[in-house]
Amino acid sequence: MNTKVILWVLLALPNLVSALESNSANVEVQADVQSSMQMQWHRLTLKDESYQKAKSKLTLDDSWMILPYGLYVELQTNDKDRNVFLHVDNLVSTNKIDTIHVDSIYISHNGKNPVAAENDLLILNPQDRGLLKTHVLLFIVKIQPYHKPGQYLANFKFINNTLP
Repeated sequence: MNTKVILWVLLALPNLVSALESNSANVEVQADVQSSMQMQWHRLTLKDESYQKAKSKLTLDDSWMILPYGLYVELQTNDKDRNVFLHVDNLVSTNKIDTIHVDSIYISHNGKNPVAAENDLLILNPQDRGLLKTHVLLFIVKIQPYHKPGQYLANFKFINNTLP
């Protein structure tokens, strides 16, 4: 039996241009979870040990900004055909005027070098069948001169695809 679960979380993202310490965005997280899959996640803050450990592995210059929140995800499936991806949408200002396009957003997966969020990030594949996989996901913005300060809404989705 397929079960759809919509998970909501409020994360605060820093002001992208002028104040790195301000709380400035609401974030929606959605997950399509099947009965053959177990999933748990929680928000990471700057004080979390797993956030700090993943962040310490990164070497970025001043043109990058690591957002002060991330996600810790645990996944397991018994389905031999299951893939799970993380999908990231554009950041949209609360007044719906300004947008930070997904091509400026990157994801660090378990402290590895950031990858573009334009493509969905594979976080569970069929070879992981029966294994409990843990992920620390940090979100990074490549700062552009046209990014405007303000409050932004961010949408992250866990997409569950079954292979044919």
